[in-house]
Amino acid sequence: MYATVQKAVESGNLQNFLETNITTGQKASLLWAIDAGRFVQTIGLFILGFWLSKKNVFTSSEYNTRFWVKILIVSSLLFGLLYPLKVNSLDSTPNEAVKASIGTVLNMWQKLAFTFVIVSSFVISYYASTFVNCILVKLKIYGKMSLTNYVSQSIIGAIVYFPIGLHLSPYLGYTASLLVGGIIFLIQLYCCQLWSKHFSQGPLEKIWHKATRIRQK
Repeated sequence: MYATVQKAVESGNLQNFLETNITTGQKASLLWAIDAGRFVQTIGLFILGFWLSKKNVFTSSEYNTRFWVKILIVSSLLFGLLYPLKVNSLDSTPNEAVKASIGTVLNMWQKLAFTFVIVSSFVISYYASTFVNCILVKLKIYGKMSLTNYVSQSIIGAIVYFPIGLHLSPYLGYTASLLVGGIIFLIQLYCCQLWSKHFSQGPLEKIWHKATRIRQK
């Protein structure tokens, strides 16, 4: 299925590109997410984030600071243990099916541990450093419109890199792509700031809110 999608991308035909990505591309992405454990992992991360928010651990307090310091220490130790364990397990397991299963499980737990390293470091820095806080507080609006930004990034990226648009992928290396990404981010941030002056939610956030809101009778 990915080969089919790749051919559609390389064709440069917009209609073929859209039809293949909406049909075969979505099926391939979903099956990959299930096979790689990402489908269950996404649900788990959503519930975990919701629970942490309900526990009110993202506000500034002495208790929460100690909580995130503990999380940083524990998650760092777990990542340090899980990463070499994953590598050694894959190297010492001859059976490919078993190797794939072990690799998926350890990879998910290893990345979860590293996720908490990043999150705890971010929260601690945000409240401990005035300089970091002043910079990051300006990005809050970007996070509030994360769904809109995520989808628009894909659209902009397709136009910049794929044959349906500018087809710059053969010509842009890592450094140039980083520069392009930075420019796209700044443009999106500016658009978010303009949008927030007139609306309380991003366009896709508003649609998602209305589509998923549960009204109690």
